[in-house]
Amino acid sequence: MAILEQGLIGTFTGKMGSIVISKWKNKYVGKSKPKASSKPATATQLDYRSKFKLIGKFLRQFRSVISSGYRSSQIGRTNYNEAMSYNLLNSISGIYPDYKLNYANVKLSEPGFEGDIDGVVDPVLTALPQRKIKLTWKINLDPDYAATKNTDLAYAVFSHAEKQIAVEAKRLTRDKLTMDVGFPGLFRGEVHGWLFFVSADRKFVSNTQYLGKVMVID
Repeated sequence: MAILEQGLIGTFTGKMGSIVISKWKNKYVGKSKPKASSKPATATQLDYRSKFKLIGKFLRQFRSVISSGYRSSQIGRTNYNEAMSYNLLNSISGIYPDYKLNYANVKLSEPGFEGDIDGVVDPVLTALPQRKIKLTWKINLDPDYAATKNTDLAYAVFSHAEKQIAVEAKRLTRDKLTMDVGFPGLFRGEVHGWLFFVSADRKFVSNTQYLGKVMVID
């Protein structure tokens, strides 16, 4: 592996002949292009690839949310790496090759070593006309979660069950207790929702709460 300094061509990533250039730990490195293996994949490899593809496609919808929701605990691992690792192990049901997402187990946030804040209390989703959903919740400031504040921001996201396209609601504070979420026409049908809170100073995060599913209607 070679470490590249910026030269006359400026910043460059991608393939250059047999060399692949990419960014690693704020440095640009060059590696030899890996050769395609002539060996057939093992059953274990096929199983893992199937799971990885399923979770990867799903989580790509939530990259910006995951960057706020996860707190990487290991040097060299990104928040997205942490999300992939957890959901690969916990958010898949079924038997190869018929894997499916277990929406109730999906986690888009994970408190770090500094501690966490309280999650959502008694959330309710209600379908409204004109492709809208109302989300309501309650406040019960638990003394065991001393960092929990009314100013914590609600991160609510929704994913279409079949199309795997996502919408993130406008971020409101915990004490608002309600939000209306509008959806484009593509979202007609069943959507799943999740919610977690992030403190105003971004130091603390709640665990993800699965909100259930609801039909987006005209």
